[in-house]
Amino acid sequence: MEAITNSNRLEPQMWSVRHKDYLSTMARRKLPSDLVEDIVQDTFLAALKAAPRFRGHSSERVWLTAILNNKITDHYRKANTQQGKLWQTAIRLSDYPTWWDLKSPSNSRDDNDVMKFIYASELDTVLNSGLELLCKQERKVLSMKIKGCSTEEICSALDISKLNSWVALSRARKKMRLYLNSNWYDVA
Repeated sequence: MEAITNSNRLEPQMWSVRHKDYLSTMARRKLPSDLVEDIVQDTFLAALKAAPRFRGHSSERVWLTAILNNKITDHYRKANTQQGKLWQTAIRLSDYPTWWDLKSPSNSRDDNDVMKFIYASELDTVLNSGLELLCKQERKVLSMKIKGCSTEEICSALDISKLNSWVALSRARKKMRLYLNSNWYDVA
């Protein structure tokens, strides 16, 4: 795209250089640090899609900041719906061997809200359909991990090394995230 000097024209090829640090700083004030990069990238993507409607009544930075704020609002709106809460719980649970390992005072073994999320029929149905798409070893490793089996128990039961167990679990988690994102709840 050619460089444009007219003040009511955008220069998307320069957004990352000119505005990424600023937008990231703004997003860090309102979001957990692990979401900042994704939200900023979503902001750039939304801005590209909306570029034909840019009228030039504000600077690029102000316009991009407004889009960023809308993306942050959308994130919290989605996260606070029942489906959003289930999605966030599924992601958090997939990162830990057992749900009570989560570092939060509200996540004790008898926390009824977490149990309600774990056994929610919608999440259960979607997770089971996603498990069917995994290869046999990934499915077995992930299923055993979800049931609370230790790495040693998994390795012994499946006659695999710890490294193979970790690789299978990592691949299964990644595939499940992609599956959930495309088949159940769009995070973006």
